Amino acid sequence: MSSPLLSLRSWSLDRQTADGCRTVLSNIDLDIHAGRWLVIVGANGSGKSSLLKYLAAEESPLADQAAIMFQDPDEQIFATGVDREITLGRPGRDTAAIRAEFGLGDTGELNPRLLSAGQKQRLVLAVALSDNPQVLLGDEPTSLQDAGQAQWVLDRLDRWRHETGGALVTATCDRREVERADEVVVLAEGRIVAQGPTAEMLADARVVALLGAEGLPPVAAERTAVPGAPVLELKEVACDFPVGRGLQGVELSLPPGARVGLVGPNGCGKSTLLAVCAGARRPDGGMVRLAGRRLYAAPGLDLDHGAALLAPQFPEYLFTRSTVAAEIAVDPSLAHMAPAGFLVSLGLAAELAGRNPHDLSSGQRRRLALGLVLHAGRPLILLDEPTAALDRPGRQRVLELLSRLPAATALLIASHDREFLAEAGCRMLTVASGGLAEP
Repeated sequence: MSSPLLSLRSWSLDRQTADGCRTVLSNIDLDIHAGRWLVIVGANGSGKSSLLKYLAAEESPLADQAAIMFQDPDEQIFATGVDREITLGRPGRDTAAIRAEFGLGDTGELNPRLLSAGQKQRLVLAVALSDNPQVLLGDEPTSLQDAGQAQWVLDRLDRWRHETGGALVTATCDRREVERADEVVVLAEGRIVAQGPTAEMLADARVVALLGAEGLPPVAAERTAVPGAPVLELKEVACDFPVGRGLQGVELSLPPGARVGLVGPNGCGKSTLLAVCAGARRPDGGMVRLAGRRLYAAPGLDLDHGAALLAPQFPEYLFTRSTVAAEIAVDPSLAHMAPAGFLVSLGLAAELAGRNPHDLSSGQRRRLALGLVLHAGRPLILLDEPTAALDRPGRQRVLELLSRLPAATALLIASHDREFLAEAGCRMLTVASGGLAEP
């Protein structure tokens, strides 16, 4: 094997946060080789994102050679149009060909912020590859993709490194991605605890605990609704999209205790529909009734109903306070819970209570947001991609939290993770331009 592009030995990383200086990575020994795919796995909060961000930072020896895909694509989108994002600092690019390749269609003049999460992630990948890097760093590069697009992204990454000889370093909780790599590194509490060839590491007990064993998990029975008037009713709901057909004729009646999973490709309207049900996106047609009250009867949004709560796809959008403890105290229904006990119930460390929620890892932020929503006591809970980028223990914790909900709580979940939806006891419906349909 040729000399590594980067070799770290006994390396540590300290980070300055609102809570002071913290050591996030310590005693790291790592080599990155041209043409190789190195995948980093670890529990949420183990330091995966911090390692990737360092490798792309100005102080890194790879700074002039690396391009990075952050886990939240909104963090690295700057322009006001998709084509302008692609050509920002890169004049002369064939934007139409790039959009066609990356599944972005006729979005050239559209503000990138209006794309679906999966489309944003593919836009960021397109921009990263346009920089012709020697090293491509991807933080959960398929976490926002539907199954078909996730496979396409993995194939595209693999083709890139074989065609260019570039080094690929990704952080993931997805077994399918790990299986494509040449080498696996396992992080735990900021330290490398195991590393080796992929075939060997897939049998390692620590990797199995993080990713799950090969094969499908047991499927739970669909949850039965309880008697009572519908918690949510949608009649002929329509939503116009900036590009494409949008949603038309959406019909849904959700009785107490019902669990429904919304599935469909990136950009089909799952997140839009959840926002409509939460009172956060006025539909362009039709009627929404929540807990017996018609939403949007007056102009504007309708957020004061107190009957539903949405855990958004990007959990940080939910946070409004400077500490985790203050975030927990916002909801009167959580006033009886000590922050430390609340965090432990989510599988999070009690000492996170004093931290700024934005300083948590992405998986920790997601668990916190889900905990805040699931403990709120609303008759309707709306979850948008609740397992994205969660490790296996985190995913199981979400299932445990769902199992503790009152029998009358209705759930509407948008997710690409059909196995999770089945385990949660959801009836699945496909979101399409013509409404909802059985998959």
